[in-house]
Amino acid sequence: MNKHTVLNIALASGLLLLVMQAPAVETAHVAASDRTTLGLTLYNQNLGLVRDSRALPQLNPGEQIILEDVSHQLQPESLRIANAGQVYEQNLNTNLLNQNSLLQHYIGKELQLARLNPATGHEEVSQVTLLSFEGNRALIKQGNRFETIPLNQEQWRFIYPSLPEQLLTKPSLSFRSAGTKKAQTAEISYLTGGLNWNMDYLLTLNAAGTAVNIDGMATLQNNTGVDFPAAQISLLAGTVNQPDNAQYKRQGLEAMRTLSVAADTEIAPETLQDFHLYTLPRSVDLLNGQLKQVSLVTASNVPVERSYQYQFLVYPTLERNQHRVKPDLGLRFKNDKKSHLGFPLPSGNLRTFSPDSNGQLQFIGGGNINHTGEDETVELMLGKAFDVSILRRQTQFSKTFNGFQVEQELRISNTRSTPAKLELTANFPLSWEMQRSSMPYEKVQGGSARWIIDVPAKGDAVLNFSVQMEKR
Repeated sequence: MNKHTVLNIALASGLLLLVMQAPAVETAHVAASDRTTLGLTLYNQNLGLVRDSRALPQLNPGEQIILEDVSHQLQPESLRIANAGQVYEQNLNTNLLNQNSLLQHYIGKELQLARLNPATGHEEVSQVTLLSFEGNRALIKQGNRFETIPLNQEQWRFIYPSLPEQLLTKPSLSFRSAGTKKAQTAEISYLTGGLNWNMDYLLTLNAAGTAVNIDGMATLQNNTGVDFPAAQISLLAGTVNQPDNAQYKRQGLEAMRTLSVAADTEIAPETLQDFHLYTLPRSVDLLNGQLKQVSLVTASNVPVERSYQYQFLVYPTLERNQHRVKPDLGLRFKNDKKSHLGFPLPSGNLRTFSPDSNGQLQFIGGGNINHTGEDETVELMLGKAFDVSILRRQTQFSKTFNGFQVEQELRISNTRSTPAKLELTANFPLSWEMQRSSMPYEKVQGGSARWIIDVPAKGDAVLNFSVQMEKR
């Protein structure tokens, strides 16, 4: 044996010894029990930001770390993993264990088929090969015979010899990194579908109808497939643009539980760029499939103004019909400090209640508001007025050289024991010029005229006007 051969054998033996001595690359599982802190930001559009801190052991280079208990609707493109060494790769594992994935795995493989004999009541088990499946039927080979069997029926069932390792009972994240020198806390954040929040306001009028108490409840929803216990939750009011991730959108769970929790202290909004952020004062549990309500806005004795509104179109045609209508009834209040408000109000639904003669609260109408900033006016339409009526009729019509001359009369009746302020808006389809009006008016944007009319209690008010409309 020459010296080169001896050298080669020695090198090969050394490499083999090194391979035998090298530790195997292990897999570490990090569950929700390893979580140190959890933060959520919920948006108004089926979107949430999860900030999850978890304690990690010292990581070896290339070691696979599996993070369990993550959202089933996680957007992989938004995933960030910090303080866990330089990350080489990160994966979202969603190959879940179910009947379809099991059947797919066993195509071309042997498994057992159990058949219940209805005559004897005994179950017969045989060895078969699964060839394919589609819909509710599977094609199998048994010996030299080929046959189809129904799926999801009591008489037939497959018995699987083992469960494939790659099929998971729930989604997980995994990553590999360059390793760490010591145990430390990793910071994981990602966007996910299945989280949402919206706002509902309850307005309680006083007996005189001059002020309201406002209770604003934020409804939080979790349809991510996982629980978020003891989470510090922030709510962002506003609509943010996001890339189209239609492939990651999934249907939420239909079954929901309801839990109400009141905030310990007043929640002050924080300005975040052109949005507003509300942070709940204490951590709460937001479980999967849960609707949770938290108090977000509270205000007492907010002055309100009752409003009556009616819009109509003045046609450049002869009209003989009379119109008997009821105006829309609404409430207005100013979002300012003088009105005991003066902070951003998130968009949401408003429901108004008023006491009857026995002091029992009755629902009298509702609507919704957009995001409302400080010093803006909130206007809520409740329905049609009962005690205020309008009779509108055309009193004159004539054609002119280049248009039409139209006169109208509106008689407003108020059977209430208090005065009513009515806002009338006339819309004109052509260029127009007011020739005569029995009451002051203003031109408003969009080619309209507006009157503010005070109708006395148990009384009437009459508006007459004449307008020239021209063709152009």
